Amino acid sequence: MSITRGVRWFVALALLLSIAAPSSRADTNPAPNPSDERPSTVVVRVSDGGFHWADAGLGAAAALATTLLALGLVLTLRPDRGGNGKS
Repeated sequence: MSITRGVRWFVALALLLSIAAPSSRADTNPAPNPSDERPSTVVVRVSDGGFHWADAGLGAAAALATTLLALGLVLTLRPDRGGNGKS
């Protein structure tokens, strides 16, 4: 494995870990007896209908970020195509 290829794998691994780290917020300490601390049920009615541009923009930004990340990984991990014979 050449140094360049090792650096590519390191960058790819760092990108994947930076994405996975913030999303691991699981509650590993549940209540001893769930029935004692059970909250009451709350019903919320929202009368606002229609299209929400802010939500659509957020979804579009997330899709663009995911696409750019995938493209970056592909460009980082692809083999060298140069004809000089170096790896």
